Amino acid sequence: MIAFGLFAWSGHLVQYLVLWILPLVTVVQAILRLRAIAEHGATSDFSSPLTAARTNVAPGWLEWLIFPHRVNYHIEHHLYASVPHYNLPELHREMARRGMLEGAEVLPFRLTLQKIFNRAAIASPS
Repeated sequence: MIAFGLFAWSGHLVQYLVLWILPLVTVVQAILRLRAIAEHGATSDFSSPLTAARTNVAPGWLEWLIFPHRVNYHIEHHLYASVPHYNLPELHREMARRGMLEGAEVLPFRLTLQKIFNRAAIASPS
């Protein structure tokens, strides 16, 4: 409530509502849900960290929008949680070079979406 009052007092209430509150109650929730499903949804096997989560490979603009702070390297994040987000791409390359990602779900984001939505279409008969 204090922030709301400060923005109103400073004359920036409309900007605050449009740039923070409106996205928070509309697109941000949808993006967070899509990202969580892309990271863990429709995974094949929960017995291994390599298959209980998924690394999504995407173009830079999509990583910026859906996967900020390199959270698309989700398998790597689960295995080495202490690695800073800016080093996750390098960790991914090193793990791939050493063969540590054999059997892991490392997919282009579009294939992840196809996998998730195809499974959803199969699960709900029309």
